[in-house]
Amino acid sequence: MESTLGRMRLDPTSELSFTGQIRAQLTLLIADGKLAPGSRLPSVRALAKQLGVNVNTIRSAYAKLQADGVVATHHGVGTTVLSDESGSLSPGVPKYLTNSVGVLIAGLDPFYIDLLRGIEAKGDEQGTLLFIVDIEDSEVRARAAIRQLSARGAEGVIAISMGGLGEDASSGAGPPIVYVDQPDRTGTVLLFNADKAGFEATEHLAQHGHERIGFVTCPLDWPNQGELFAGYKRAHDERGWPTAPNLLATVGAFDVASGRRGLRMLLDQPDPPSAVIASGGMLALGVLQEASQRGIDVPTDLAIVGYADAEVAQFTSPALTMVSLPTYDVGVAAMSALQRIIAGDSSGPERTVFDGVLVVRQSCGPHPFAVWA
Repeated sequence: MESTLGRMRLDPTSELSFTGQIRAQLTLLIADGKLAPGSRLPSVRALAKQLGVNVNTIRSAYAKLQADGVVATHHGVGTTVLSDESGSLSPGVPKYLTNSVGVLIAGLDPFYIDLLRGIEAKGDEQGTLLFIVDIEDSEVRARAAIRQLSARGAEGVIAISMGGLGEDASSGAGPPIVYVDQPDRTGTVLLFNADKAGFEATEHLAQHGHERIGFVTCPLDWPNQGELFAGYKRAHDERGWPTAPNLLATVGAFDVASGRRGLRMLLDQPDPPSAVIASGGMLALGVLQEASQRGIDVPTDLAIVGYADAEVAQFTSPALTMVSLPTYDVGVAAMSALQRIIAGDSSGPERTVFDGVLVVRQSCGPHPFAVWA
C-alpha cells in the first residue's frame, strides 16, 4: 500500500481543494482495486505528514469518504475500505466538469462498430467524452467498470449485449444505465427484434425448399440468442416441423473459429442439415469458411443465412445473405435516451424495439420474391 499511496500528489494551483483532491484520489484507488476491501488507510497524522498538509484536511477527506459509504472509521481500528458493494464512489467532482459517458461492450466484435459510431455521433453534439470498456462477458469486469466509471464522474452508462449486472445495477447513487440488446432488462432498454429476424431467416430458407435447417448459436440462455432461436422455432411450429436437437450447434463465442466448429458439429450428425442459420456475423463467416474447406458448394449443397450483417459479408464468395440490423440508429437512440435521463427527464423507463431487414445475396441461391443486394 505504501507504494500505491506514495503516488498521491496535491496540486496547489487546482480549483479543487486539498480535501477534494485527497478524496478524489483515494476514491480512484479504491475503484481501481488498488486499495482492496478491508485495507486500512494511513493514520491521519501519517498521511498529513506525507502530503504536507494539516491533519484537519485529512480528517475532512476521510469524513467525506465515510459519508460516501466507501470507508469506515472505528476507534482503535482506524479507517478501512468497505466492500465493493458499498457507496457510490463519487469523487466529488461536479458532473458538468466531466461530461463523460461509459460504454460497456461484451467483447471486441465488428458488430459494435456502427453502434459505437452512432453513440459517438450523438455524444459529439454535446461534446461528451466516451469511455469504452470491453468487459469480456465477465460479471466481475462489468461491476468493476461501473465502479471505475462512477469514480471518474461518468454521468451515465450504455451497456451493450452484456449480462451479469443484476437488476439493481442502476439503482441507488450509481450512474443511470441504458441497456442495448438485452431483452431481460428492465428500465430504459433498446432492442433488436431478434424473434422476427429468426422467423424471417427460417422462412427464407424454407421458401428455398429446405426443411432441415441447422442453427449455430451462442448459448440460448443468453437472452438475445434465446429470442433469435424463438423466432426460428416459431417458423418451424407454424409449418408443423419439429426443431430436432441435432440441428442445434451451441458454441461459446461470436468468432470465425466458433462458426467453423458449429458447422462441424452439424455435419457430424447422421442426417446433416441442408441449410444453416448463424446467430452472428462472424459465425456466418466461419460457417462459410468451413464449408469451403470441406469442398461443400454454397448454395448448391448448403444454404447459409447470418444474423447481424457485417460489411465483409457482401464480399465473400458467395456473398452471404444476412439480417441487417440498424445498429447506427440504435446507437444514436441509446445516447439520446441517456442524455434525456441525465437532463432530468422524468417520463420513466421505455422499451424500444428496432426491426432488422433481410438482405438477400447469393448464399441461398436464386429467390424469386427477394430484392438482391
